[in-house]
Amino acid sequence: MAKKTRPRQAADSSDDASMTARINDVISWMSRGVYEKDQIVAMALLCAVAGENMFLLGPPGTAKSLVASRLKGVFDNARSFDYLMSRFSTPDEIFGPISISKLKNEDRYERLTDGYLPTADVVFLDEIWKAGPSIQNTLLTAVNEHIYHNGSSTVRIPMKTLIAASNELPAKNEGLEALWDRFLVRMVSNCIESESAFMKMIQGDAMDNSPLDSGRAITSEEYGRWQKESRSVGLGTDVAASIKALRKALMTLEKDDEGHLRFYISDRRWKKSFGLMQTSALLNGRRQIDMTDFILLIHCFWSDAESREPVIKAVLESMVSPILKRLSSVDREIKRILRPSESDKTERNAAGRFKEFDFFYYRIDDYPDGECLFAKWDYNGLDDSRSVAGIQYFDKARKRFVIHAMLPGRPLESKSSDGDSIRRCELQKCRGGLFVDGIPYTFTRADCDEADTVSSGKAKPVYQRVDDLKNEFATLLDEWRAMVDHNWKTPVNIFLSSTDMALVRKKIAEAEQSVTETEIKLQNLASLL
Repeated sequence: MAKKTRPRQAADSSDDASMTARINDVISWMSRGVYEKDQIVAMALLCAVAGENMFLLGPPGTAKSLVASRLKGVFDNARSFDYLMSRFSTPDEIFGPISISKLKNEDRYERLTDGYLPTADVVFLDEIWKAGPSIQNTLLTAVNEHIYHNGSSTVRIPMKTLIAASNELPAKNEGLEALWDRFLVRMVSNCIESESAFMKMIQGDAMDNSPLDSGRAITSEEYGRWQKESRSVGLGTDVAASIKALRKALMTLEKDDEGHLRFYISDRRWKKSFGLMQTSALLNGRRQIDMTDFILLIHCFWSDAESREPVIKAVLESMVSPILKRLSSVDREIKRILRPSESDKTERNAAGRFKEFDFFYYRIDDYPDGECLFAKWDYNGLDDSRSVAGIQYFDKARKRFVIHAMLPGRPLESKSSDGDSIRRCELQKCRGGLFVDGIPYTFTRADCDEADTVSSGKAKPVYQRVDDLKNEFATLLDEWRAMVDHNWKTPVNIFLSSTDMALVRKKIAEAEQSVTETEIKLQNLASLL
């Protein structure tokens, strides 16, 4: 049994609340005059604090370079480097020119790196995939280890983040996989979609490029402290279960994809993603990762256009997988309890238990569509181990709904049916009644006081098993409600977009429907027995 979710942790000190306010203030400054890019701006800042890199996919003119330019301005005394790659770009243009004097006078091959990538805090490289192999190989070391080998010396690169951009993904089988893997966060930057935002953009004043006030900039001391504190952020029980479910789901996708590595996530990438979630929690004033941080993984694990939607689906389903798995266990136990006893498996005994209507039907109690009859001759043909197709229609002559099972060799009387009311359904036999579309219903009994204490071969009698199941579901329901309230009732994650939240709410609503259906099954269980 999983532990109950603890209430959302408040900030451990006033410093945490102050830090979150600072981050919101910085994001607000970075977003000035930029429309529909709030999450990209926020995620760029998150990557910088976490020490990770970001890739932006999108056409020219969608504010990709502006994000990097603004990001440099939020750090005190930060230096930046940006460059537009082409197939003619040389290492001199990225890492600095060769020092002629040192080569001539000291016979040393060194570059003059001041003002180039090796001395920058924030780096922006546009059209990165057009860089030649010599640049890519050096970039790989710089990005991965934050060091640059300048002649015989090794230089530590102060780079907080590298933001790369392109209007295309890296080409397959050209040796770009290692560099592509170094970009933990991958996001799409499109043109403005909203008509109102577009009109504001074209009619607005010129872009305000005034710098951030020096007192509001993030200092080196703060940056180092936040990175250190983020490493002590803990992991919630719910998130741990969802991480395990996601890892399993991605492995299944990779297996189904026949090992093309589109869904393969290395241990290194998992480790970096965990660090990103820790940083997200810290900057939101929490000392524990929760589900709002977990959802950010939808921007970390896709590798190409085809894998993006399956990855998003896998992350969202993993968020609710623990509760759905437990609901499935409850459903299986309900079916085991409702499996007919030997005395139920003949029409003769069934007829003695259920009251007949119109000589040929049993009546389904408390059917939500209205009074409903089920054909007697169909009941003995049903199986408790599998479902069969059926139809439901409104019988104008009887003025009731009627359900028939579609069984071979069984006649179907539907001359008086209302054609517009016909719908398909799934039917399965159970103790004391019938499953209709997975929901158990009882038939009206000939003797409503008859007791049924069959234990279905288990040590406990049925009523005790039902009580245990009700208690288990009550615990499950409490934990589900606590998880939703803890993470999503008042979400405060500043790195989630409205689109992310819409996807989350839809998935929660789907899971809530499953919870409700199981609750209805349990409510009907007592009357069935």
